[in-house]
Amino acid sequence: FFFYLSKTSFNLPIQHSNASPSAMTISSFFNNGLLSVLGILLSAYSIYVEYRVEHKAENPDDVFTALCDIEAIGASCSTVFSLPEAKMLSFFGLVPHGSILDIPNGYLGIAFYALSLTRYVTGTQRSGLLSHLFYPTVNLIITTLAFSSSIFLARKLYIIQEVCVVCITTHIINTTIFYRSIQEALSVSEGKIKRQ
Repeated sequence: FFFYLSKTSFNLPIQHSNASPSAMTISSFFNNGLLSVLGILLSAYSIYVEYRVEHKAENPDDVFTALCDIEAIGASCSTVFSLPEAKMLSFFGLVPHGSILDIPNGYLGIAFYALSLTRYVTGTQRSGLLSHLFYPTVNLIITTLAFSSSIFLARKLYIIQEVCVVCITTHIINTTIFYRSIQEALSVSEGKIKRQ
């Protein structure tokens, strides 16, 4: 699955060099854009689940079961979203615990996927103060951070022997986007070497 998603991004246009530019753009947007949209939806749902779990004590009569709490396979995302690692900024001491910046990881995910979606919809050629965020090298740095967070959180899931469908899906998305960013950075680098 991982290698299929990877090949459909950058390798596909290379293998079919006679394809029209519009076809390659649509192909690239469909794969990367779809993953980003899915990531935004999953991140938003994780925020919702975490909010309901955090405020469960305020309304004991409110019986809430998350869609990703699947007893048949022993999956419980609500348990995972209640862990300290679910707010990585405060977990790593980057912001004070309980501060306004002590936000769930879902908000970081939305920001990352929104940037990824914008980048693949509009392309890398942009002007303005935020244009540097769309450079292949900067994109590689950002996706590396997302991939690193996925490794850290996946390791935590393994340690506590917990299954989180939402988490695993976002880890796959992050890994795929990271792999594609490596491909893009390498292709840009190879292009510069050829021009020299």
